Amino acid sequence: MNIKTEINELKENSDSVFNRVIGFLTIILFVYCYFGSFSFHEKMFNDIAISRVTDYAYYKIIYHNTSAFVLFFVIGLIYTKLIVKTSPKEFGLKVGNHKLGLILCGIATIIMPLLALTCVTDPDMSSTYPLVDFKVYSQWYYIAGYFASYLLYYIGWEYLFRGMAFFGSERKLGPLGAIWLTTMISALIHTSVGGFGKPVMETLSAIPAGLIFGWVAYKTRSIYYTLYMHVLIGFATDIFIHLLA
Repeated sequence: MNIKTEINELKENSDSVFNRVIGFLTIILFVYCYFGSFSFHEKMFNDIAISRVTDYAYYKIIYHNTSAFVLFFVIGLIYTKLIVKTSPKEFGLKVGNHKLGLILCGIATIIMPLLALTCVTDPDMSSTYPLVDFKVYSQWYYIAGYFASYLLYYIGWEYLFRGMAFFGSERKLGPLGAIWLTTMISALIHTSVGGFGKPVMETLSAIPAGLIFGWVAYKTRSIYYTLYMHVLIGFATDIFIHLLA
């Protein structure tokens, strides 16, 4: 068997962008789930943290959030340019249909906080979020650092899923197929399979959220508006649970 011939046969009539994007998702999500998880940080740094770092619980969260940014966004950008050989604008890093995007963001500004309020009544959500205990880390610089790292997390998440995954598979699978693909993977990561122990309510809400965010990316041709929506509901959930739960 000629391996080179077999590879060439597999490549025939295939979408090179789709193949490269799916390959990246497969590898980078593996790395994220194992090395970006809380459990990995605990195994690697717990002994050091006990003896030297008094704010271990805080920095564990910062590590998790920033690892998503580095893996999904920074490495994703490099991969987009060098391996996929396309502009990040093709993966949604552009203003796109700003008129529709602003209208949808305006609607989301009203609806998202109301949805976030429902999390206050869920015991699993209120015991999980905020990831940092604001009563313990009440100084402004702790809170600012936490939300800054949370923003980085969402930037990485949106570029990977609504950017690379959706726009990279849209031509191959069609808009609806690409939306379902990104929703499926995103929903799975929102379960406990990745070592993050997500609440059931969050996992279930990830399915309609993934469908809606995918549709917004498709209609606006941009990830900026889904990023705003994702950040809005994430921040609102943390703030409402802290204040009201």
